[in-house]
Amino acid sequence: MESERQRRVLLAGDQSGDYVIVEEREDGLLILAPDASMAAMRRRHGLEPATLAEFEAEYGPVQSPDGEG
Repeated sequence: MESERQRRVLLAGDQSGDYVIVEEREDGLLILAPDASMAAMRRRHGLEPATLAEFEAEYGPVQSPDGEG
């Protein structure tokens, strides 16, 4: 994992989506790559994290790990 936070851009038009800046050249040219973060992947697929109520409705109540509580 990189120590510095990656700068992100959102493209719209013929090529659209979330991208990260891989390199910024002296002439101002930006080299981009698709954003592979979990947040970007969820946005691409229109997914939202489940709420606790939704999770429990699907899988049952959340329980303490074995040997605890």
